[in-house]
Amino acid sequence: MAEPTEPHRTGRPRGSKSFAWRAFFQHATTPVFVLGRDRRLRYANPACEALIGVKLADALGMVCSDRRHSSPLAAALAPTPEARDGKPDRVRRVAPTTRTGPPWWDVTFQPLAGEDKLFGTVGFITVVSEGATAGARRVPAEIAALREKHADHFRLDLFSGTSPASVRLLAQLQHAAESAAPLWLLGEPGTGKETAARVVHHAGRRKGAAFVCLDCAGLQPYLIDSLLFGHGGVLSADAVGTLYLKEPAALPRDLQQRFADVFLQDAPNAPRLVSGSTRTAAEQVAEGKLVADFHTALSVLEVTVPPLRDRLADLPRFASRLVPGAVVAPETFDVLLVQPWRANLRELADVLADAASEAGGTVKPEHLPRVMRERAGIAAPPVPPKSLALDPILEAVEKRLIEVALRRANNHQGKAAELLGIFRTRLGRRIDALGLAKPGDAGAVP
Repeated sequence: MAEPTEPHRTGRPRGSKSFAWRAFFQHATTPVFVLGRDRRLRYANPACEALIGVKLADALGMVCSDRRHSSPLAAALAPTPEARDGKPDRVRRVAPTTRTGPPWWDVTFQPLAGEDKLFGTVGFITVVSEGATAGARRVPAEIAALREKHADHFRLDLFSGTSPASVRLLAQLQHAAESAAPLWLLGEPGTGKETAARVVHHAGRRKGAAFVCLDCAGLQPYLIDSLLFGHGGVLSADAVGTLYLKEPAALPRDLQQRFADVFLQDAPNAPRLVSGSTRTAAEQVAEGKLVADFHTALSVLEVTVPPLRDRLADLPRFASRLVPGAVVAPETFDVLLVQPWRANLRELADVLADAASEAGGTVKPEHLPRVMRERAGIAAPPVPPKSLALDPILEAVEKRLIEVALRRANNHQGKAAELLGIFRTRLGRRIDALGLAKPGDAGAVP
């Protein structure tokens, strides 16, 4: 039977003095790092240095926090709230050194707890994968079917029609789909510029990749910058086929120039840039709202999406697309044809959707807004309400009361004044002011 280990005079078990913990971690292939109680980086083994791409001497003392000002590495190594409370935890995070998306990291935190405080945290990093295999990249059948259904909704014949404007637009969109040059879509609000961009994307060479739309006027510039150019941004991989910018002139000029610099490099995996605006690029460059590169290089093709008033002959086809399944009576189109359509197809879609909801069946003229029926001459404008002017009403009431009081007093002004609760002189003044016939006159109240 082995003899029990005798304690060393320093309080450690026999043989522990010779244990070199640094060498133990130095030769480990598992990336290991140690954080102090203040979440500062105190140690990282060579495997961890190789993974994070930073020498320990350069990162020593770095505060590992997930606050907004923290670096991607500091955020990746930051302990979770559970770990800060002394509980082991594991979390999956994006690797901060990659510029093409994954791999991801699984970071395991093991707190080092004392009797009454936390001494620090030991972290272990596991790389999830160096890249997706062909099997992992295969899209499930359900997702593929959903994509095909979505793409089928944005076919080129979506803009087909019999009006000259529709025929010209369809030819221009077909030409734009066959090209990879940057495209500038010009048109009034609601004409369908974003829909046209999606049609061009799904008919183009990179229809299998994603379509990304950014509202430059509706999003904060720092959000757009982070979304596109930040770590793991949509421009860092080849997953995006078309990038659509709504009103790019709303972006700060430095961010516009950054867009131009990226897309002028003509990178092989860069998405196609499509811009949509209510004004031409040349006009906005002349006003100083748009950098010149957007006009010279990023709006090579310019297609004008015509307003609805130039495509009124295609109203029945638009209606069948906007409210599928609803039946619109022919007389209803007579009303729709005379409308100004300031918001174009967007306004038409809202009107038809509300009318179809109210009708529950065939959409007839009476289901349209009253103002539209008035423009078409099939509804009279509403009768204005009678005047509620206070003074004429009060005078009419006062006149009536005085007449009743005089009738009851047999035209005796003194008694009539008593009935009304006023002085006789005041009654006389009111009779004169209201133009009443005085007692004894030919027109006096009998």
